[in-house]
Amino acid sequence: MAHATRAPKQWQLTKNETITSFEAWRQNLQYILSLDANFASFLVNGFTWLKKTPITPLRGLTDDGEPVPEAQRRTAAQKVMHLELMLGQIANFCPIVSRNTIVKNSTSVNSIWQSIRLHYGLQSTGSHFLDFDNIRFEPGERPEDLFQRLMSFIEDNLLKPEGNITHHGDLPEAEEEMSPSLENLVILTWLRLINKDLPALVKQRYGTELRSKTLASIKPEISQALDSLLDEIHTSQESKVLRTAFMKQAKVPFKQQIATPSKRICPLCKQAGRAKFDHFLSKCKYLPEGDRKFLTKARHIVSMDSDEEVPTDDDVDTSYIVEDDSDTSPPLPSSRRVSTIQSAQIKVFYQHHPVHLTIDSGAEVSMIKASFAEYIGAPISKTRQNALQADGVTPLDSIGEVHITLCREKRVLHLDALVVNDLDVDVLAGMPFMKRNDVGIRPSKNQVTIGDSLVIQYLSDNSPSKVHHVRRAHAYILRSEPTQTVVWPGSFL
Repeated sequence: MAHATRAPKQWQLTKNETITSFEAWRQNLQYILSLDANFASFLVNGFTWLKKTPITPLRGLTDDGEPVPEAQRRTAAQKVMHLELMLGQIANFCPIVSRNTIVKNSTSVNSIWQSIRLHYGLQSTGSHFLDFDNIRFEPGERPEDLFQRLMSFIEDNLLKPEGNITHHGDLPEAEEEMSPSLENLVILTWLRLINKDLPALVKQRYGTELRSKTLASIKPEISQALDSLLDEIHTSQESKVLRTAFMKQAKVPFKQQIATPSKRICPLCKQAGRAKFDHFLSKCKYLPEGDRKFLTKARHIVSMDSDEEVPTDDDVDTSYIVEDDSDTSPPLPSSRRVSTIQSAQIKVFYQHHPVHLTIDSGAEVSMIKASFAEYIGAPISKTRQNALQADGVTPLDSIGEVHITLCREKRVLHLDALVVNDLDVDVLAGMPFMKRNDVGIRPSKNQVTIGDSLVIQYLSDNSPSKVHHVRRAHAYILRSEPTQTVVWPGSFL
């Protein structure tokens, strides 16, 4: 029976404590102290004493009177001795707070707890409740752990008579209890922190149950189905990769650009009813010289951006080219191509592997080619997230995700990317990569900036030459190891 009331061995407070760990420490210590009859009376709620000063050596304590059994009576000096022994025990397990704060300057057990909570920023004040907005769903945290953190915070901020916090000017007469509406609000916050679309899906999925039950009543069912609910959200709302891959088009021969009639027919002679009209309009002897020069000029304008030789009048007819000659002003130049500029690329390293990063500010998710991820040895983990191409319809074949650390000139860069099979570059660094690593692009200067100090110059399509010439070569003699080592392609020393 003696072991049934034994509490866990008391431990010391550390530099970092949460409200949950502090309350566990406090309640365990208070239980251990209450087992000693000399300390139990000081732990009663509402019992106070004075600070220890030369004027108040007995700290406001008095001798026990006749109502107390003679065997249990204590003098004021004995009470002070027992009180300071108890305070010393508390100070022993709370090294992060000054010993005099607990032993000499405390006035009640509650004042000690408030001093410790103040040290950790856990004090019960009206402003502390605003820290509820700072609670976030941490990476790697279980949803149930997040729910317990929310509940612990709310329970700790419930009003208490000894808390000295008034509500509309009145102190609560009893400890506040968590109401059903407040519990519903906590669960709603829990769902919203996990995923902003989760409350709407829960309302749709559990609409029948919520007609006659509160949200808190079906919380166990929601917890069990949470994985399937998140899968449904990730499936219905996939990340769109706003990226357009420009491919150089093959040049179309000029003869294919201009439709050639199957027969040589002069519309001018045919309309006039002449016997011979088996020739092109440009060869017609009845065509005015001004119109003939205009057709020749138009034929050359059409073939300006073709590298092929301009066909002769015998090869093709240009009689179908029509222009409004009511305007005597020179023809306006027309553009037949949309300009394309290659995305910015920078070189970084993953361990000893060089990596070419393509920076794309239009991509909502970063991606890495599966074959390249396997080549550099990046650990690939499973993922529930998918991605779509720029059309918003065609899905990308994602097989996992990577979370790796890259480096460039002693600067660490973090990359979280989906692993896909079909990708025209090795690594596509989207907006999440740019935001996390403070990466910016300045296309007019062909510059990529990282942070406030690192500026990287990258090559563009307009570069005069992509062939690097060797201007100077240096020869060095390297000291080799005593043993012979074969360096294979892809290996390094």
